[in-house]
Amino acid sequence: MFERGYRQRLEADLVEWVAAGVISGDAAQSIRKARFGEEAKSRLPGIFAMLGALMLAASVSAFVAANWQEIPRLVRLAGILAIIAGCFPPALYLERRGHPVAADAAITFATLCFGAGIALVGQMYHLPSDWPAGAMLVAIGGLIAAALTGKSGPLVIAFVAMTSWSFGRVEAALFREVHWSFLLLFVPGLLLALGRDNRLLAHAAILALSAWLWALLMPQGGAKVFFDLFDGGLAISAAYIAIGLLALERGWPAIVKALLPWGAVIFGLMLCVEISSALDMSLFGRHVATSAVYPAYGAAMAALAALAILTPERDSGRLVIIAACAVGLAIPLMFLGLAETDVLLRALVSIAVFVSAVALIAGGLLLGLRTFIVVGYAVFGVSILILLWQTIGSLLSQSLFFLAAGVALLGLAGGAHKLANWSRTRVDTASGSAA
Repeated sequence: MFERGYRQRLEADLVEWVAAGVISGDAAQSIRKARFGEEAKSRLPGIFAMLGALMLAASVSAFVAANWQEIPRLVRLAGILAIIAGCFPPALYLERRGHPVAADAAITFATLCFGAGIALVGQMYHLPSDWPAGAMLVAIGGLIAAALTGKSGPLVIAFVAMTSWSFGRVEAALFREVHWSFLLLFVPGLLLALGRDNRLLAHAAILALSAWLWALLMPQGGAKVFFDLFDGGLAISAAYIAIGLLALERGWPAIVKALLPWGAVIFGLMLCVEISSALDMSLFGRHVATSAVYPAYGAAMAALAALAILTPERDSGRLVIIAACAVGLAIPLMFLGLAETDVLLRALVSIAVFVSAVALIAGGLLLGLRTFIVVGYAVFGVSILILLWQTIGSLLSQSLFFLAAGVALLGLAGGAHKLANWSRTRVDTASGSAA
């Protein structure tokens, strides 16, 4: 996502620089080749190879599910092992011929066949039905394959399998125990993923981590669990945003950069849930806080403080995003301090959500990050729909609320326009004096 946005901005700058005579057309073309030479190659062969590997793995899985009694057990097991072993020579050949994606597809197919082999062994010898343990074994196999071959496909399978293993250990909806063993597989997988520039792998790792953190907020059980998810999710997403912005600024690995879009999306979703719960107290009951949320808030505050301290030259865009997160994180505190004053609580939470949404839009515009702009507009629009659905007091007070909000936004628009003109004047003056 960020690579695409950077390429678009760089392409626009190159066209402008060539037109202004700053650089020659040959120099611009050299920059394009140096920066995007690998990306310019067609990805279709690699995509088709990966799809073909998935289809072949599906055929092996169907063969296992058929449970052909006519074929002896050892023959079936030897066939699966032969398929797995037979994938490595073609993968090595494709890698040497300069087709890394096709080689990755072959290793991915071997990893999927390994999972089918585990299912086959359990089927043949009538082992107890324990699919979480099978998912754990698949995750271990994927980690070993990724470590030995350096490919990303097995690592993606490993993250999916370890998440299935973690959730498979949860009994019903009780969530009584935290599955700390998940980290024994996730941490090695994370270390392997840090050195690989693969967006699918990065998003798979972040989703696995987010799913485990989601389960981590559930041990309290009962009605309180909903507010643990809302408040804790708000804090975790703010930490994601702060760490993602630091990663984007300092060129950290792709897996850390992937925290930013997921943090923005989850943060916006939690804002919509918070305003909905404030307007309809009967939806989830009274808002209460539990100890499960405190570590999430600590991580969020530490990450935002680090972003504020490490922000170069007081970057206004990042400071605005920090303000948006801080306002959002204050919403659960409003529930605790104003639990008995519903009217004031509804007004303050609504205002906080709108302020946070506007700050996300402003920060996205200043940073040139479309994700924040889209999330901010989405939160703003959905919040208006929620307010229209859940009437605040009377229609007259609702009308006055929207009138005040509209006037405030128009004032913000005028102030932003003047600020942009003032900044542009300063830049022009500095350029003239430097000349």
